[in-house]
Amino acid sequence: MLEGRCRYILVDDFDKETALKFMDFLAEDILGRKLSNEDKELIYSYVGGKIVDIILVIEELRIKELKTILEELLTEKTNKLMYLLYDIKEEDENFYNKIMNALKLFKNSYEVVYCQISKRIVEFLVKKNILFLNPQKGTLKPQSYLIWNAIKRLLK
Repeated sequence: MLEGRCRYILVDDFDKETALKFMDFLAEDILGRKLSNEDKELIYSYVGGKIVDIILVIEELRIKELKTILEELLTEKTNKLMYLLYDIKEEDENFYNKIMNALKLFKNSYEVVYCQISKRIVEFLVKKNILFLNPQKGTLKPQSYLIWNAIKRLLK
């Protein structure tokens, strides 16, 4: 509807280097201490560069252990995805199978070319905030590292 009237501006997660620096800044500001490189790498492996998730993890570190926080976040995201898929399977097993086949593409890759998945499945997964479609690159990727990790956990 806005073709020719606007520009597409991608607002994405931080890259790894920026995310690790952001963790340093937040830990000093919120916790008054530094995080070890191992802790920062662990946080990144769960939430990637998603700013909101990094802030949540650092804030929770005031009252919980890091591994507990990360596992709770991943478990919650996995359960939400599992319940969505369970509902779909009850309604339409064929559609469920197509979704599962699409999600399998993300087992070993964070980003895939969008034409590998049917338009109906892409639209559904984008509307449900499972996947993100980048029209400039013609790619799909999970909405976050947490969702990517949840997809991989469900596919085991």
